[in-house]
Parts: sequence; C-alpha cells; structure tokens
Amino acid sequence: MPTPLADVIATERLALRPLTAADTFERTVTWVHNSDLDDPTPFVTEGQLLLTTGRQFVDNAAPDAEPDFDSYVARLTSAGVAAIGFGTEVITHGVPAGLVAACSAAGLPLFEVPYRIPFIAISRLVADNEAEQARAGFDRALAAQNDIASAAVGKGRLPAAAARAAEHLDCGVWIFDADGELVSDSSEPPRGGPSGRGVAGRASASRPADAAPAIRSSVTTLLGRARRARVVEQLPGEYRVVQTLGPSGRLCGAIAWSRDTEFGALDNSVMTVLAALAEVSLEQTENLRVGHRAILEQLFQLLKDGRVDSVRRAVRVAGIELPAERFAVAALELSQTTASVRDVLERRAARAESTFFAVADGRHLLVLIDASQLRAEKRFFAANELTVGLSAVLGWSELNVAITQAVRSLEAAPAGTITEFDSLVGESFFGLLASSSVADIAHARLASVIESADGLALLRAAQVWLRHNGQWDPAARELGIHRHGLKSRMQRLADLTNLSLDTFQGRAELWAMLAAIDLGEKP
Repeated sequence: MPTPLADVIATERLALRPLTAADTFERTVTWVHNSDLDDPTPFVTEGQLLLTTGRQFVDNAAPDAEPDFDSYVARLTSAGVAAIGFGTEVITHGVPAGLVAACSAAGLPLFEVPYRIPFIAISRLVADNEAEQARAGFDRALAAQNDIASAAVGKGRLPAAAARAAEHLDCGVWIFDADGELVSDSSEPPRGGPSGRGVAGRASASRPADAAPAIRSSVTTLLGRARRARVVEQLPGEYRVVQTLGPSGRLCGAIAWSRDTEFGALDNSVMTVLAALAEVSLEQTENLRVGHRAILEQLFQLLKDGRVDSVRRAVRVAGIELPAERFAVAALELSQTTASVRDVLERRAARAESTFFAVADGRHLLVLIDASQLRAEKRFFAANELTVGLSAVLGWSELNVAITQAVRSLEAAPAGTITEFDSLVGESFFGLLASSSVADIAHARLASVIESADGLALLRAAQVWLRHNGQWDPAARELGIHRHGLKSRMQRLADLTNLSLDTFQGRAELWAMLAAIDLGEKP
C-alpha cells in the first residue's frame, strides 16, 4: 500500500530537506531500498525510494572529471524509481550540485538525509505506514462484512445488504435470480455511506451509469451455461465482476459488481460475504416456493369457491399478488410442462410487480393473469413456444368459467401455439361440444346477454320460438305478441350473439346453448 512521499518529507523527526520543486513530491512510494551502486536498477522496482550515500560518484569518477549525474538519474527514472534520498557527511559534504540539477531537470524528487538520521529510520517509517494501512484495511473489511450481514438479517434483507456493500465498496451491485431478472439494484452512488471509499482505502471510485444493460447481458450468458463461474473483466473505464450463485446445473441467480477502479483482495473478501448471503437468500426463496405449492393448490380450491379476499390475503405471505378484477386464465398440460418452465412461471408470479397466480390444478398448470399483464405474458408464452389455452378476460365471479375456457382452448391448441377461447368459439361452437361441458360453454358464450333483464327476456322468447321449430305465428301467439314483434326481438338477439338465426346452423347453436342452461337464474 503506497505511502505519500510528502508524508515522509513532512515527518519532523527525520529532518529531511527537499532539494527539488515541491510538485515533484506529489507521488507515492511502495518501498525503500538503499544502494551505492552506479547502476542499481537490477535491484529496484517501480515506485521504490532509493537511498544512497554517493560513494558511486567518488569511486567511479575520473580524476578532475564531473560524475555523469544525468546518466545516473536517467537510469533510475527509466526503472521507475520514485525518489532519491541522499545521505550527507558520510562520503561527501552536502549533496552534489550536479545531482540536484539532474534530478530537477528530470522531475525526480531529491531530498537530503542528515548524517544523524539512519536510513533504517526511513525504511521503518514506510514499513510502519504500510502495516498501519493493512490493519486499517482489514478493520474496514471486517466492519463492512459485519455491516452487510446485519443488514441482511434486518428488515431490508438482501436488497439492504446489497446497498450496504455498494456503499462500502463504492461500486454498483446487481443481484439477479435464476431467470436473469433483477432482484436488487444498488447502482446509485452512495449518499453519505460508511466511507465513500473502497475497503482498501483507495481514492473514491465512480460507478458507470450505463453498466446495467451490459451487465445483464453478461449475467444472461453465464446463467445460460448453467455452470458455477466467476468472470472478471477490465473494460475501458470499468472493472466488472460477474459471479453465478448456486451449484452447477442448479443455479439460483447471479451477482455483479462494477466500478472504475480495480477490486483488491480486501474488496474481494467483502464481495464474498455478500455473494454467500445472496446465494443463501435465493436458495431459501426457491425452497420456500417449492414448499408452498401444496398450500397454494389448496388455496386455489377456495378461490374457485369464491373466497377471493381471504385467498388474496393468504398468498401475500408468499409474496404473490392476485390479479385485480379482470383477468384471463392460461392452461398448460402439467405432464408436458418442464420443471424449469414451471419454476419460471412461479417465480414470475412471486415478483413484486406481478399480479398473477400460477398453480397446479389436476392435470393442468393454470396461470391467472391480470388483464394489464396479459400482453406481456402472451409474448413470454410465444417466445418459449409453449402450448397454451387462454380464456377470455373475465371477473372473479366467472373463475370456473374461465378455467373451463382455458382448458377447452388447450385441448384444441396445436403444439407450441397459444389458442384463445374467443377465437376458438368464434370459429365453431360445435367443434367444442365433443370435449366440453356444454353448459359452461353456453354460459360463457351468452354471459353478456344473460347479465341484463332485456337479454334474458330475449332468450326466453327464443326458447319458445325454437320449440315451435322457428315458426313465427304459433310462437307469437304463445308469447302474446305480434309475429313482427317476435321477428324484431330475434333480430336483436342475433346481433347480440353474433349468430345468423336465418340459417339452420345459427338456430341449432342457439338451441344447443339454451338447452344446456337454466334461464331461471343467472349462471
């Protein structure tokens, strides 16, 4: 961990005297080495402070010739030496003027070390500073780990832990579930966080504002491989780390970090803590989701009995929000639905922004989708080439009708397609009779007519008319109206039901529906 050269010079007990411009001392040193060799470069590394007594200038100088200070300084500069400390009154009296001039010209810091100050005192100062920084770094890392763990068990849970890690590391943190969907986004810069610096104490780093899309792509790629992995990327202006969570073949998610400075060893120790907490949290969520299946199936039976408010409160415990008032039911064949597809649908149902409900019911996997989400879910079904039957958009009082519609649509759906009930019934009512409950289909088809008193009256008039084989006069006499009035009513009914009552097929479909339902009460 580098030590500011200015701090070394400013240490009063060392009484060091700078001999070059003040701005040359605005650098750091990594270690201290002393040598009187004319060419010490094989034994020094970049960033080191070189201490010398100047013996090389006396031993190697030709009689009456000035030592080649420029070449000496050039060698040190090319090797990356950070500064020179010259010990006086050992070999020479004072610091040679030629060395001062060469260092000033090269911009290499030069300072005088008094005779009474041993070189080891400077070495110890730098070593002590490094040890102090290391201890401070470990202390910060430990404090960060404790802070993150405390946040994870508090009210904020995993998102709070991720936010604390982002503050301590001064980086963006993103946590994704097994589907690559964002669970936690701590990409905003910290506001008065614990340190505003990385745990290693480096200068404050900034977070790339546009990191999320690129990170999402990296996460999707790693999750698609289904193997445990950790990828470190150095990009222009960004250091990025993406790590999957969970064992290979059963990943539960991924976590990503990004900032504009490199992550050090102590940073990695903090990152490991958050990754472990995220993995435990996501795996626990997955276990709870699977464990809730049997309970949700029982709650679904209550839904079908009309206990909507009670079930709505109950499923919120599992993080599920039921659709509002209008929704559609999607049906999939449970035996033909892979475990991964079922997992994805259940996870989608448990997301905070979702208002739909996925549950097994007999041999079907049913998904209740809020009308506002229907378009998005249809895109999901299509993108995954799922075979789906989809009901019309109905209300909670018609849940059982919607289930029937979805199942009947599924029975007629070609593999890998979505078949919607509205289009299926619109094409042919009779095509459903062989595999359907006629009453359920009839209620669904005539629902808008049955809801009004005028509509019920029209249907009852149609019953009489069809019972008289479509003859106007006998039916009108039984109803006590003129035949033209009956014709007018049947025309209105034809418009409402989209049936052509002038044809045999239209009259037959209406007769089949009226025969299957009881008009004495609303379905």
